Amino acid sequence: MRQEKDCIYEILTTASYLNQHKQLKPYAYQVLFEQMAERHLSDLGLNVDTTMQYGLAWALISMSLEVTNPIEDNMKLLGSTWFSQHKGPYFRRELLFRDEAGRLMFQGSTHSVLLDMEKRTVFRKKEPPFPMHEPTEQFLVNASPGFKLETELFPVEDRSVMPSHIDCLGHVNNCRYGEFIYDTFSEEEQEKLKHLKRMDIHFLSELRKGDRFTIKKSAEEQRLYFQGFNQSKDDVSFNIQMQFGD
Repeated sequence: MRQEKDCIYEILTTASYLNQHKQLKPYAYQVLFEQMAERHLSDLGLNVDTTMQYGLAWALISMSLEVTNPIEDNMKLLGSTWFSQHKGPYFRRELLFRDEAGRLMFQGSTHSVLLDMEKRTVFRKKEPPFPMHEPTEQFLVNASPGFKLETELFPVEDRSVMPSHIDCLGHVNNCRYGEFIYDTFSEEEQEKLKHLKRMDIHFLSELRKGDRFTIKKSAEEQRLYFQGFNQSKDDVSFNIQMQFGD
């Protein structure tokens, strides 16, 4: 059987991924991975059409990314991804993007669970009801399915979930969370994206249509912290932290 990591996907960046400083917007990393993952899961027969036959869907719990080189407009990226670990309800997946010359652009890991779409709860049986590859235990970055923000955050913006934010699973698509926080960036922070080294995202609770939520934020010299607090459910929806270098 062909190894997952041997599957290579060509993805072309577009101008919409970049800001006015020609830096990749944070959520564009999520978009690039999503494009590759959807194609890959379709090739494996594990996409949403297959899992929904069992009343299940993949739900992203966390994403950790390390950035090595800046990505430009109209750049052809070569991506690969593989299932690397199944521990408890969490399925870990690695992701790797290079340019045509073979330079590493960014890499990372995600943790996902199978969501019971009727109950909106995590599927916790030991094995999924459909066949999967054995994990390739090669890990690219230090990552875990969750983390706590050890800093004080301050409310900066109140928002509501709009119909355009909702995906086919009936909740806010994961890429939208990156858009929400980017809308709070100052001009200086937007330019600082050229020094982005790492981004960690943790999804704790679904945002659904009509939910009201508050974006909270805190800044240090080399770090930015964000939290989405769901006012409708009185719980934390997501945490995001970014680390910058020189």
